[in-house]
Amino acid sequence: MGYAIDGVQVNATAAELNALVGLTNPTGAEDYFVDLNVSTSGDGLAWESAMATIAEAITASNISIGLSANRWWARRNRIFVQGDGITEDLTVLPEKTDIIGLGSDLHSFPRINGNHTIAALAVGVRFINMGFVAAGTGDLFVIPANTHGLQFISCRFEPQTTSTKALEITSSALVRIVDCDFGLNSGSMSLIFAMCVSMEGIIGHNFLIKDCRMTGTAGIKVATAYNGHGSVIEGNVIRATNLAIDDNSAKVQVVNNRWMTDINTSTSTDGYDFNLQLAAGNIQMGATGLCDTIPFTKIAE
Repeated sequence: MGYAIDGVQVNATAAELNALVGLTNPTGAEDYFVDLNVSTSGDGLAWESAMATIAEAITASNISIGLSANRWWARRNRIFVQGDGITEDLTVLPEKTDIIGLGSDLHSFPRINGNHTIAALAVGVRFINMGFVAAGTGDLFVIPANTHGLQFISCRFEPQTTSTKALEITSSALVRIVDCDFGLNSGSMSLIFAMCVSMEGIIGHNFLIKDCRMTGTAGIKVATAYNGHGSVIEGNVIRATNLAIDDNSAKVQVVNNRWMTDINTSTSTDGYDFNLQLAAGNIQMGATGLCDTIPFTKIAE
């Protein structure tokens, strides 16, 4: 059953997520509804008057969450989304808002086709049960500095032929990427991300990348100048043709991950780059068929 976040059950069934729609927003803020298939875009306050685009709902949410008359500064809005073949390039994120995927689009969630370069910071944004498909060249998501508290929970990311990074996140603390799939396109290893997650910039303490499945040329990279103290990469399964985990900051805790790489790991340290003093319980499989525990397990004193 997973675990609940403000009433949202991670690893929940589609029926459980759909049931949330009938429940009052637990914070007392507003709920918005997006349905690609409506004939006319409405005010978004019910399925019967749903908005046609996510961008419309984000605009409305940012207005209501920041309205002085509402005094909702410590509350959270919710945007419920359904639709098959949504095509949008998001440039703005909704402050203190959950975007929750419902319905069906091959998977039991909607998928957005587009590349999303976010122009300005927003704090406390959470994507839950959403799918994202790159529209072409470049990064799927580019997140600007100070987008603190950003979360992707039970989401899926899919590349195109020339996709570079799935998530490029710059100088943002308290980021959570949990139970997400970074997939390949059409079952082909020639259609993979060049990098699944890139933590860039200098600020970024206490991030968590946990229980994800990743396929890419590279898995997770952390910049050299990154202040990653308190951050954890845990329990991920990574299929990478190059480095699965590349923590150049040497500040991130790397625990209980499993990865397969095309690198020749006869010298086991060729297959990873992170601080062994902050690592425990990882397993590496290299191109030579040699399996390593990282760090090495001491058999006896």
